[in-house]
Amino acid sequence: MHRRPARRLLMRTRKTGPDDIPALKALWKQAFGDTDAEIDSFFKTVYPEATGFCAEEDGAVIAMLFALPLTLAHGEETQKAAYLYAVATDEAFRGRGVCRALMEFAERTLRKRYVSCLLLVPETEKLASYYETMGYARQDSCTTQTLRADAPQGAAAVVTPQEYAGLRETLLFDVPHTRYSKAQLDYAAEDLDFYRLEQGYALGCAAVRRAGQIVEELLPDARMLPALAAALGAGQYPVKTPGYGTMNCMAKWLDAEKQTAPIWLAFDFD
Repeated sequence: MHRRPARRLLMRTRKTGPDDIPALKALWKQAFGDTDAEIDSFFKTVYPEATGFCAEEDGAVIAMLFALPLTLAHGEETQKAAYLYAVATDEAFRGRGVCRALMEFAERTLRKRYVSCLLLVPETEKLASYYETMGYARQDSCTTQTLRADAPQGAAAVVTPQEYAGLRETLLFDVPHTRYSKAQLDYAAEDLDFYRLEQGYALGCAAVRRAGQIVEELLPDARMLPALAAALGAGQYPVKTPGYGTMNCMAKWLDAEKQTAPIWLAFDFD
């Protein structure tokens, strides 16, 4: 028995508005399976400063993505970037070019705003390969290790997201990296604890995911783990630091003249 061909889509792409939020939340739940509280947190904390994009068919939202404004910083140089987050297509419309059309629309819009670079984090290798067909390049800017801290050496103190932002900017001065807004750090803080680290005369900082005690960012490098152990205790920890060997994110440069070395993206808000 032959399947009836899917009819041609008559969709349109556009920016989202407040009236779309119920439909966006429903699509989010279908695509990612998050709880209502988790979804509400995004729309309360981060959505107001983001630009939402959607694809619409017969008046219904069938795909979405959110461009979160970021700053790329490297030394004294800064430039505008956008992190494409929560990219999703209704399962009934997948495989029909909807996501590609929506991402192309978002790119055209963001280019007009003088955004230099688009960033995203693919959930699977299949998605990474798909994004490569749209011009995104892997940023192998992360060193991921499982390290053991046998005994605390130094001190660790919990700090606010804003205090952490200042510490990481100092420690990442020579590394191409993303700089986050207050709202984005507050959103990340729902899952992460932020620490100021001291080891002798050395200063560092760390962001630790409470679930599983995963060290999502340890700065300036893994040598600060004994100081973090003053807060977490001796043990074995998965640790991410700026470096090489692991894909940290994917990037597409809209202004090739401003392209930097691979970018360190610490928090993907996953």
